[in-house]
Formats: sequence, C-alpha cells, structure tokens
Amino acid sequence: MKNILIILFILFCDNITAQNTQPINTDRPDQSDGTYVLPKNNLQIENGFTISNKTFVNNLMLRYGITKSTEIRLLADVGKFEDDNALAPITISAKQRIIQNKGIVPAITLVGYLRYEKIASKLFQNNTLSYNFLLAFENDITDKFSIGYNIGTSKELKNISFTTSVGYSFTNKITGFLEYFSNYIKDENPSHNIDGGILYLINNRLQFDAALGISLTEKNSCYLTTGFSYRFNK
Repeated sequence: MKNILIILFILFCDNITAQNTQPINTDRPDQSDGTYVLPKNNLQIENGFTISNKTFVNNLMLRYGITKSTEIRLLADVGKFEDDNALAPITISAKQRIIQNKGIVPAITLVGYLRYEKIASKLFQNNTLSYNFLLAFENDITDKFSIGYNIGTSKELKNISFTTSVGYSFTNKITGFLEYFSNYIKDENPSHNIDGGILYLINNRLQFDAALGISLTEKNSCYLTTGFSYRFNK
C-alpha cells in the first residue's frame, strides 16, 4: 500500500508537464481492444484489480511503441483464483494498425496474444503454447460519441469472441462506456455479458477507471474492476 501511495504521489506531481501531451488512450477497463497504437518509444502501464465472488486478481499490462504503427505488450494476472493464490500464464501481445478511421470506414487494428502456459503457477501450468488474435474496429461518430467492436478467435478457430462497445465523452475529463461481449466455445454453451464504466482523466498522462460487469447467462455472476493507467513519454 505504501508503494502504491508513493507511485500515485509521483504521478500527481507530474500534472504540470502532462498538460502539453495528447490524452492517454487505454485498453482498460472494458473487454474490447481499441484500435489505438502507442506512439514510438512511448511506454504505458495499465494496472487494475478485478473482484468477483471467487477472485481478487491484479491485472497488469505494459505497452511499448516500437514503430509509428506497432506496439508490443506484456500481460500478467496474479491474485486469488477461487481458493488458490496464483500467477496466470504470462502473455506477450502485439498490436498492428492497419488503417485509420476515415468517414464511414472504421479504424482497423490487428491484435495477437501468445501464452506459454509453463510460465505460471501450478494451478495454470501446461506445456501448451496457446494463442489468439482479433481484429479491432472503431468509428468516431462525433467528437464525443464512438463505437468500437472486436472479432476474435482462439483454439485453432474453434472458439469465437465478439465485443461491441459504445463510448461517450461527457466532459474533457470524464468518459463513459457500455459494452456487450460474448464467447462461443466448441461443445459448450455460449456466454453473454454486459459491462459499463467510467474513465476519469487526471491529466493527459494519468487516468483512473472503474467498471461493473454482469453475466447474462450465469446467475449471480458479476465483477467489479478499478485501476489506473499512466504513460511515460519519450
């Protein structure tokens, strides 16, 4: 807790210089991947906690821009999964911008994930190398209103996932979103879920967020997530 408070104090002290940069753009707290790619040589941390009746997990993602249209990412989830404290498989990810939003043509970005399940706690350990990829789309309808959607696949095209999200900027600092997301897994019933949340911009480099998600197919299944994101410019 002391370390978290120290980090937050340092970030708040950066408020003056942060006003001269573009506002931070994040891939949390919703379930969709955005089309935004981090600028070259910029580093961004996105960290949060997800709480449900069976889990209390810290979600960490580090993002780094390697070119004007490509970024690489490292994801790590650690915490309590039901009755066990564990580290989920470390994930390496990459985002590649394909096109920008122009009129009715959406912005399109390709996102890939690779997990070596041996690098994890015993609860999750496996010798398999799993992967999934998706296409992220986004349309800016107005200066305040946007629509984003993902189509993804995993398990050699056996599993399909969909997300649809609408976002609205209430002010220059406060943005809200509402999202539907689902998974279709071979030989299993599909899952359908909704979530919504708020993002609050402290300054152009620092953002706090909170969201609540509810399952439409499982009774009494919901989660709460909250966290912060910070961008270190070159």
